[in-house]
Amino acid sequence: MIFIHNPYSSKYIARLFSNIGSLGWATFGSLFLWFILAFSGKERILKKKWLYLLLFGIPLIFIYKQWTNFLFIDFVKEYFGWKPLYSPSIWPHLYYVYYLSFMGVGFYINFDFMRKTQNPVLKKQAKIIFFTVMIALILGTFTDVIFPLLNVHVIPNIADTIILIWAFGVVYAMAKYRFLAINPATAASNIISTMFDCLILLNLGGDIVTVNKATLNLLGYKEEELKGAPVSILFSEEDFTDGLVKKIVREGDLKNKDFVFKTKNGKDIPVLFSSSVLRDEADEAGAAGDARGIVCVAKDISERKKLEEEILKRKKLESIGILAGGIAHDFNNLLSVIMGNLLMALEETSPEEKAYKFLAKSEEASLKAVDLASKFITFSHGGWLKKEKVTLSDLLKDVRNLESPGMNKNVFYDIDLPSNLMPVIGDKEQLNQVMKNLFLNASEAMSGGNHNESNQDGRISVRAENMTVKAENKFLLKKGKYVKVLIRDNGAGISRRNIEKIFDPYFSTKGKMNKEGMGLGLTICYSIIKKHEGHITVESKRGKGTTVTLYLPVSTEN
Repeated sequence: MIFIHNPYSSKYIARLFSNIGSLGWATFGSLFLWFILAFSGKERILKKKWLYLLLFGIPLIFIYKQWTNFLFIDFVKEYFGWKPLYSPSIWPHLYYVYYLSFMGVGFYINFDFMRKTQNPVLKKQAKIIFFTVMIALILGTFTDVIFPLLNVHVIPNIADTIILIWAFGVVYAMAKYRFLAINPATAASNIISTMFDCLILLNLGGDIVTVNKATLNLLGYKEEELKGAPVSILFSEEDFTDGLVKKIVREGDLKNKDFVFKTKNGKDIPVLFSSSVLRDEADEAGAAGDARGIVCVAKDISERKKLEEEILKRKKLESIGILAGGIAHDFNNLLSVIMGNLLMALEETSPEEKAYKFLAKSEEASLKAVDLASKFITFSHGGWLKKEKVTLSDLLKDVRNLESPGMNKNVFYDIDLPSNLMPVIGDKEQLNQVMKNLFLNASEAMSGGNHNESNQDGRISVRAENMTVKAENKFLLKKGKYVKVLIRDNGAGISRRNIEKIFDPYFSTKGKMNKEGMGLGLTICYSIIKKHEGHITVESKRGKGTTVTLYLPVSTEN
C-alpha cells in the first residue's frame, strides 16, 4: 500500500503491488473465517476436507483474476496516490459477495459463541474480536466497496490499514487474557468439557457445584437445573444419602461402585461410580489439606450391562434347555406308554361306566403333558429347525386371523408393513408360534379392563423395517441384513422389576397361571428367536403399554 499510495510511483508499480497485495486482501475473508472456526472450537467442521477446498479454492480464483486484469482494469492518480478502477465485468461483484459472505459468517459465529460460552475469559475475548471486527468491517467496506461503486474517488482504499483495528484487538486479547495460550486452567477446562464420562463436583454438604457437558447430555438436564441441587437428584437408589456423602468425606475415595442414575424423564441408567475428596495443598509438615469438595466420576455402563445380561440369559436358558430337552424326551417315552394304556382302557370301558369318566380326565391331562413336553423340546438346545423362506406379512396375517380362547375380540390390529420388506429365513411353524404367543400376550394385557384407561379399545400395532448390522453389537447379532419387527400394545404394561425376569421359565405377570398359560410363552419365544440367530427385546412401562422388538436374519435366497 506504500507504493500504491505514493503519488510519485508509476502506474506500472501501482499495478504490480496491487497484484502482490491481492495475496492478502483476496484471502482475508477465508483466513478470518478459518480463524473464527478455530477460536470458537468448531472442531467437527474443521475436520471436513471440503472446508479447505472452499477456503482456499475461491481466493485463488480471485487472485488469478486480479493478475489477469479482471478486477482492476486501470489506475487513476489522485492527491493520495493511485486509485484502482474496477472492471465493469461481474468479477468485482462476485468478489464482494465472497468477501462479505465469509466475513458475515465468521462475524455471526463469533457473535453466537460470545453469547453462548460459559467461560468468562473466552466471552471477553470474543467481545473484543466482535467489536473490533465490526468497526473494521464497516469502515473498510465503505472505503473499498461502497465509495468506489458510487464513483467517489477522493477517499483512498484503506481497508488494509483499517483492518489493523482488528489486529490490535487480537493482540490486546492475547496480552490481556493470554489468548490461545495453554495453561493448567484452560487445559483442565477443555479436558472436562470433552470428557465422555460424567464429572460432578459437590460441596461438602452434598450439593452440586458444577457438572460437565457429558452429565447434561446423559441425564437431559440443563446446567442451571443441577447447580445447587442435592446430589440425590441424580440417583434412583435410595441408599445414596447424606450419610454416604459424609462417609466419602471421612474415609476418602469410593472406587468403581455400581449405582443407577435417574434421568430428568425418569429413565434409569446404570453407571460405574467413583469419587474422591478435593483437598487443599498439603502443608510443610506433609499433613493433608482441608477438604473443600468431592469430585465424582460416573461412566455409563448401559451397553455393558445389556451385553452381560444377554450372555447370562442365553447361558442360563441353554443350560435349562439342555436339561429340559433330555427330561422331555424321556418323559415323552413314559407318556407314550401311559397314553397307549389309557386308549386301550377307554376302548375296553363303556361310557356309562364310572371308570370311563376318570380315564377320560386322565387322557386329557396326559395330552396336556404331551403338549408341555413338546414345548420343553422346542426351547431345548437341540430343537430342530426346518429352515425356509418366510414372508412376514403372510405370517402375521395368518396369526391375526387365528381363533384362540385367550384372544380379546375387542382388540384392533394395526399392521402396516413396507412393500419392500425382505423375507426372513427360518422355521415357519416355530415363527408362527412366536407371533401367536406375542399376539396372545398383547391381547391378554388389554382384556378384563387391564388396558390403558385412556384408550377405550385395545390396539396392537405392528411395524417392520429392513436393517443392516455392520458389526457384532450388544444383542450379539452377527454382521448382515435383518428385518426388525415391532409389536406394540397399549395394555397395562410391565413393571421395571418384572421386565428383567420376563424370559424366565414359569414366570408370569398374571398373578396366578391360568389353564391356557404356564409361564413358558416368552421363554419359548426367546429360545426360538435365538435358534434363528436373531434377537428379541421387551420394553414396557406401567400404564403405557409394551413393545416387543424382534430381529430376524434375512433370507439370502433370491
